[in-house]
Amino acid sequence: MANDLNKVLLIGRMTRDPEFKSVNGSSVVNFSIANNRVYVTNGEKKEETHYFDCVAWGRLADILKQYAGKGKQVAIEGRLQQQSWETPEGKKATKIRVYVESAQLLGGQGQGGGGSGGDRSDSSTSYDSGVSSGYDDYPAGDDDIPF
Repeated sequence: MANDLNKVLLIGRMTRDPEFKSVNGSSVVNFSIANNRVYVTNGEKKEETHYFDCVAWGRLADILKQYAGKGKQVAIEGRLQQQSWETPEGKKATKIRVYVESAQLLGGQGQGGGGSGGDRSDSSTSYDSGVSSGYDDYPAGDDDIPF
């Protein structure tokens, strides 16, 4: 049976500074990004913005806490996960969040950014959570090609 694919890649700006906490000794940050889409319909230019809630764990959470902040452009790669719970009124509620597996800080030094970022001269930096997504764990070779 084939594996299903749950992969998302987004580029956007952080809408707030990452909210940091420690859960059972592991670092975790929650943040949101805004993603803009510009398109033309009937000759009229339109723009729409979508907001995505994101969570990152471990070393990646530590790095985002230190270097990312409100307004910083970031490219994130991860997976979608749906959470379900019951409200105090007894209704079922759900929320979909992006579980970030890697991130790349985009833009220059003066474009947003969190706390003690220090003197960083590069325009983009990549960080990985260190957690395998599972999709690259199976090496493909010529033997896998059916022709």
